[in-house]
Amino acid sequence: MQSPRRHPPLAAIILAIAAALPGLQACTAVAAPVPSQRGEEAIDPPGRVGRLSEVHGSVWLYHPEEGEWVAAERNRPLTSGDRLATDGGARTEVRIGSSVLRLDGASEIEVLNLDDDRMVLRLHSGSLAVRIRSADQVRGFELLTEEGRFTVQRPGRYRFDRADDASFATVLAGQAYYDTQNNALSINAGQRAEFWMDRAGAPQYSIVEPERDAFAGWVAERDRADERSAASRYVSPEMTGVEDLDRYGYWQDNPEYGALWVPRGVASGWAPYTTGRWVWVAPWGWTWVDEAPWGFAPFHYGRWVYVGSSWCWVPGTYVRRPVYAPALVAWIGGPHLSVGLTLGGGPAVGWVPLAPREVYVPTYRVSPGYVRNVNYTHVTNITNITTIVNNPQQAVAGRDFRNRKFPHAVTVVPASTLTAREPVAPVAARWRDTPAVREIATQPPRAAVVAAPPVATPPPAVRRPDAPVARPPGAIFQRGGDRPDVLRPASPAQPREAQPREPQQQPGAREPQQPVGRERERERVAPPLVRPAPQVQQPLQPAQPMQPAQPVQPMQPRQERFERPQQPAERMQPGERPQQPVPPMFRPQQQVQPQPQPQAAPRAAAPQQPPQQQQQQPPQQQQQPAPRHNGAERGLRDRPDVGNGRPGNPRQEN
Repeated sequence: MQSPRRHPPLAAIILAIAAALPGLQACTAVAAPVPSQRGEEAIDPPGRVGRLSEVHGSVWLYHPEEGEWVAAERNRPLTSGDRLATDGGARTEVRIGSSVLRLDGASEIEVLNLDDDRMVLRLHSGSLAVRIRSADQVRGFELLTEEGRFTVQRPGRYRFDRADDASFATVLAGQAYYDTQNNALSINAGQRAEFWMDRAGAPQYSIVEPERDAFAGWVAERDRADERSAASRYVSPEMTGVEDLDRYGYWQDNPEYGALWVPRGVASGWAPYTTGRWVWVAPWGWTWVDEAPWGFAPFHYGRWVYVGSSWCWVPGTYVRRPVYAPALVAWIGGPHLSVGLTLGGGPAVGWVPLAPREVYVPTYRVSPGYVRNVNYTHVTNITNITTIVNNPQQAVAGRDFRNRKFPHAVTVVPASTLTAREPVAPVAARWRDTPAVREIATQPPRAAVVAAPPVATPPPAVRRPDAPVARPPGAIFQRGGDRPDVLRPASPAQPREAQPREPQQQPGAREPQQPVGRERERERVAPPLVRPAPQVQQPLQPAQPMQPAQPVQPMQPRQERFERPQQPAERMQPGERPQQPVPPMFRPQQQVQPQPQPQAAPRAAAPQQPPQQQQQQPPQQQQQPAPRHNGAERGLRDRPDVGNGRPGNPRQEN
């Protein structure tokens, strides 16, 4: 494997820019034309992301650039490659435009693909509630489990569970569709279907009673709160993060800017982009994560303006699908800020929120169309946008930014604050009254600007003091016997290559008294440190086809972009129940007389297992994080592998 590419320290990059451009009159940061601006092919980032909107209890996030599980925080963006896990008793919520994902305790999902058109998820364990409001989002939604693939046919409310080697799909409103191995089943409103594979690899299913538990009640309560939102009168519901605006602020009309949103309860002297921190999220690079409970949409869409004595957010022109940006700021500097102003011997970085009609210049690879779309709500002069793409330095040279003269609008911190992902407010308060910062507020910068750090893998991150290296010992899931993961801490002296290691047990080996689901969980691999090209998964080959007399074509190998089968070979029909005796509830050791099935036993916690020893993997082998949950931690009940009927027939429930 090739050695990881090393990048120069941030301080060296900033000082080099300052030395190379001593006389430019610029007020925003474009270090150099990005590849697309030099005529090379551009790869635009997605126009939409997910937002962690609620975090209750211990919730964990794995991002490929981080390389390990870290504590999740509200307002963190989610995108392709991310994984989200909850401990027992925890819950979390993710907003993606008007769509909502809610995860119960002891659960884990993976975002396989999230872009402008598709939302492809994998449910590894636990319970996931999904609400899709827009008909435009129906076609692009897919959810995968070990037992098959689920899609939805119309907007509605859905729930998916995975436990004990089986998948469950509940349709509260709408219609869902299950398919695997050329078998398919429609699930209608009010139905809950269970799916599993028998020993021959053939799909089995049954219609069971819908789940009524505390998680279902929490989801219903959150849905009712969403119905009271009034923000849709001013902004598109597909703008991620608008659901909290009515609760934490109010709207007013302005003759110059149109609709304005004013936050309530902000501290005296507050200004945008001052209470939060910077994180690294590929492919955008440095991304602002605000601490306010409403702090997503106003920092990734629109502009800010100072009216009267208040900061107001201006969403701008109504756009049905607005384009997400990591932070709508201008990176600025001055003659002392770029070189002379230091703290502990390091350089400084400053920024100011963009005002209406000021152009946002991306510092990552984009196309001209992307620049038009991301600026469309506030800049409609296509000539100016084209200039940004063709000659970004000319587009910003000599431009003054309006917000710099308002109270506390300019934020300056040491560059190490970004690389350490530290909260900005405490550090910025110490610099606010320095001569260099006051100079920016009174006159335009007169020297080279401090550029935003380049879009590349950041230097070894200094771990946040409040972020544990691993899940706290003893954090055993309440719903099962999962054992705590032990993660290797990142070494400050080495590039971030540390990854969670797999247990010593060889993949595929069976633990004593462990169900099959856990065996498959250990075989599952997690995302590597560097996102590879999409991997093609091999289709599951059944031991015998559904129609012995007719050869059946297997499903196409699953890729990152999944296509729905147009004509499955055989549709599983709930009405085609066998007229033969119902198989017993538990697997018999020998042939016995069939008995009626009892009601499903209550979920019981699996026996706790002691922690497994870890071993260090060779650095050449990229390992994915140990899954935070085993597939069988929600034990439901044993299942017969094959009933007395032929494979594919439903199992009856009393």
